[in-house]
Amino acid sequence: MSKYELTNPLFRQIFLFLSVGVVCYFISIILLMFLVEVANIDVNLANAISSVIVIFICYLLNAKFVFKGGRYSQKKEILAFFVVSFFGFLLNVLLMFLMTEYLAIWYVISKTVVTISIAVFNFVFRKRFVFLQ
Repeated sequence: MSKYELTNPLFRQIFLFLSVGVVCYFISIILLMFLVEVANIDVNLANAISSVIVIFICYLLNAKFVFKGGRYSQKKEILAFFVVSFFGFLLNVLLMFLMTEYLAIWYVISKTVVTISIAVFNFVFRKRFVFLQ
């Protein structure tokens, strides 16, 4: 990594955000597949359940590794994070529903497309409204 070392703060932050996102994506997919295939829960309900769980995991990982606190008190930071996450959650649920119910796309592919789409939204809004960096 000599040419692209993680010394540029924005590049480092994006790299860490994507790393956390990949971890959260795999947790989300495994949980989603478990709920659908093993627990026999409807795919859209399973998506909502897995998304809520992963939002909490994502907060902990983002707060620890990606963004520095300091813009708000910890209570306000948590509230702001979850407000942004709520809008991402709504987009997630809506897009998953449209893709699985109306476009008949397999739920794992749908979740992958939705996750990539929501990742940009989450990074921009979390950086702008939640965390200091």
